[in-house]
Amino acid sequence: MSMMKTFPLRPSAHHGITAHEIRSPLAETTYGLRTENACLLVLQSGRGRVLSGAHDMALEAPRFVWLAPGREGALRLSPGSRGELVTLTKGALSRVLPGSAFGDELSQVLAADLSVPLGDQRERVVRRLTELREELGESAPGVEIMAGHMLSMLLIQLWRGVKEGRARPDVATGGLVQGFVQLAGLHLREHWEVGDYAAALGVSRDRLSGAVRRATGRSPQTWLHEALHREAAELLTNSGLQVAQVGFRLGFSDPAYFNRFFKRMEGVPPSRFRRRMAKRSAPSTSYAAWP
Repeated sequence: MSMMKTFPLRPSAHHGITAHEIRSPLAETTYGLRTENACLLVLQSGRGRVLSGAHDMALEAPRFVWLAPGREGALRLSPGSRGELVTLTKGALSRVLPGSAFGDELSQVLAADLSVPLGDQRERVVRRLTELREELGESAPGVEIMAGHMLSMLLIQLWRGVKEGRARPDVATGGLVQGFVQLAGLHLREHWEVGDYAAALGVSRDRLSGAVRRATGRSPQTWLHEALHREAAELLTNSGLQVAQVGFRLGFSDPAYFNRFFKRMEGVPPSRFRRRMAKRSAPSTSYAAWP
């Protein structure tokens, strides 16, 4: 019978960011994953598996791995595994992302699970994660700010790996749907066709369509349209962009086409949707709402 250690992952006192050194020379190690947390993992040696129902993912060192929020399950690492693991809450993630167009792109990339080889950046990434862990272990003034900057650099390093094309999934290990979602995070606003995703993943359009439909109950095209609709609704609700600007941000060159798309998905035009959401969020002025 093999030995196994289990560690629940909980947010630290440092504004939702915590770091662990992974050293498991003798026993299989399992870390619990919570839906409200994201995980950043560098696996220097060994192998492991992310266990989460139909979305299991095999890992083999050396890898740089990002697990997006929303996953309930476990990270199981084999004996002899070494590396660094950082967990952060959704709030911590939003604080470390740049407040710019680049931050929007980075946020899109991080909406999906990612796995890239460490490559020639291995020593730099490991050093930064070690420094982050050591910083969080101290009580120096400004630790949250320093840790946030370090984490931002690590996320940008991961983004570079994705942009270089090193995050292509291994379709043979069941990563086809994961790869589709991952690529959608990069190219959704470019309005790639389903055939473009299939070509990028090295499979036929029929194979991709069947895999996505089995996993989500939707065709790839429907899934992409729903993802665009969710982004549009988010921007219309929480940004000050004009309706046409929202459309341009999402890759629609014609505002009229964006209006037709949104009305087809939502049932009302974007301008009416925005007014409705603003009315819902407005503070009540009735006597019943008074303290």
